[in-house]
Amino acid sequence: MRSLIIEYGFVRVGTIVSASEQRLRFTLEASGVDFGWIYLWVESCKEGRDSVVYIGKAGRSIASRCAQHEAGFRHSVTGKAHAIRLATGLESGKSYHVWARKAQVIEMHGESGISLAGAEEAAFIQKFRPAWNSLL
Repeated sequence: MRSLIIEYGFVRVGTIVSASEQRLRFTLEASGVDFGWIYLWVESCKEGRDSVVYIGKAGRSIASRCAQHEAGFRHSVTGKAHAIRLATGLESGKSYHVWARKAQVIEMHGESGISLAGAEEAAFIQKFRPAWNSLL
């Protein structure tokens, strides 16, 4: 799985960790500050198996999107569901890593720099079939 993720140009940019008993946070090692990203949450098991559990897009930077997720872990129905899954996995010895890639851009209708983040997100959801995406 990891080789396929790398083949598509994703790089590891951070980890999801437990900051306290009831709070999860992202530790980002690197993240672009420009617009239009696709990101994956990759679950790693003790046995060395990786699986993509969630795919999203960041219209702004990866850091700003991760901050939105952190708030959602406490305040939104979907975010709380993700937080429960993540906390349960972390407690059982799994780890969660964030991988990202810059979305492609095209020129359309005479306008340049149109991000394909939405289309790429849909394509990667179809390709990887992540269990936690509600779009399936």
